[in-house]
Amino acid sequence: MTTPIRHRASKLGQLGVPIDLVPASTSLELPADTDIELAAEAALARPGEEREEPVLITWPDGRFGVASMIDILAAIAGRFVRASRIDPLTELPNRAMAQAEGQRLLDAGGLAAMIHLGLDRFQDANDVLGHQGADTLLLRVGNALSDACGPGNIAARLDGDQFLVLLAELPPGQTPQNAARRLLSDIRGPHTVDGLPIGVEASIGISHIDRGDGDIDVLMRRAAAAMRRAKRERTGVVEWTPGLDSDRRVDLRQLTELRAGLRSGHLRLHYQPLYDARSRRLHGVEALVRWQHPQRGLLLPGVFLPDAERSDVILDLTDWVLAEAVHQAAVWHRAGQDVPVSINLPAAYLAQDRAVPTILALVRMERLPAHLLTMEITETTVLANPDQVAEQLTALRATGMRVSIDDFGTGYTSLGLLPRLPIDELKIDQSFVLRMRDSPAHATIIDSVIAIARSLDLTVVAEGVEDEPTAAGLADVGVDLLQGYHLRRPRPPGDVLT
Repeated sequence: MTTPIRHRASKLGQLGVPIDLVPASTSLELPADTDIELAAEAALARPGEEREEPVLITWPDGRFGVASMIDILAAIAGRFVRASRIDPLTELPNRAMAQAEGQRLLDAGGLAAMIHLGLDRFQDANDVLGHQGADTLLLRVGNALSDACGPGNIAARLDGDQFLVLLAELPPGQTPQNAARRLLSDIRGPHTVDGLPIGVEASIGISHIDRGDGDIDVLMRRAAAAMRRAKRERTGVVEWTPGLDSDRRVDLRQLTELRAGLRSGHLRLHYQPLYDARSRRLHGVEALVRWQHPQRGLLLPGVFLPDAERSDVILDLTDWVLAEAVHQAAVWHRAGQDVPVSINLPAAYLAQDRAVPTILALVRMERLPAHLLTMEITETTVLANPDQVAEQLTALRATGMRVSIDDFGTGYTSLGLLPRLPIDELKIDQSFVLRMRDSPAHATIIDSVIAIARSLDLTVVAEGVEDEPTAAGLADVGVDLLQGYHLRRPRPPGDVLT
């Protein structure tokens, strides 16, 4: 007779077996809450059975073979044990195995720290590369992470774009923070997917192991909370502290305070200059928002913008930034100083039908020549709705305004999309600029961006210039404009032109 082999609702195959070897039930059911190895043994545990007697096995796809029942079930058990512990895409340990191994190391006193790594803007990869291309990118990142984490340590894929590293061993003098920074560098790439070089950025949360920590699930939640903070603040790495457990309450309170700050006039604009890469003459300025908090002092945008961007506060905030920046440009213009001003437009703002009419109304009201404004958008903004974004940018450029893609190279913009966009400028993200002198890969990315820009007759801006050798090197390879602390920090409007 034959008997199907099932696990949960899936039929795995069908065994042809002698009648006296079949258990009481004609179906070898493997309950979801039963360990499969124990279930296999139980199915063969009746006294007097000839467990080594050969039987015919037929699989659903038509393949068949001869083996003993014990070998068949042992092979099935092994396959399911592996499937329950290994991520099928990257072949790294999965969440369940990471939890088990982490608890084992924790119980043995052999776990130094835990790193939770989440890829930034991974949804963009899905949108541009497609599901298969995004999976290829995840596989590349998983391989790089496994190679980088070092012997004795365990890299795992939790789900989606989330990874975990269990640090059991650290070289002398090495800290978890150092290890995390090195992991970020090693996975950055570029990784080649469908012939395209893709750079990867990530955020990391670290959970340290203290005496008395005995629950791996608690440590995993802590590392995940720290990773979310790193992603919000765009700091790369954050170490868990008890205060992170109340993050959500803090976020809601901060949004309420930000709304009040907008109404009370506590927001400020500072301006950071952009300079000609060769002559070092002032070319223009970028408007950057600051929050003069009554209790916490002057807050940089990394503290409050991520929360604002996840709520409708970003719309009111952008309205204020636009009005303030256009007014300041008009003040300079009326004083005989034509200073081009760059303004960042978030995706949520540009998605509104009123976005372009609002900007044009401000320009008319201030009687400002439109060519003195540059609107900066990110790759993420473009990908949100390429056709709508292109239509709106075309309307802005028709007035003489310029359009720039900010943080270029950190997202997943299709090269085929660039020629269709009404843009004037590519702004190389500072993560590439900061490492161009010690990383050939980052220098290559900068060279590639310049080549793309030249082919499309676009201006190239490099942000994050921190020293003179970097400034000189960027000028040598053909960057047009420079921006960074080495040249000038953001300043209030009364100080920026002096």
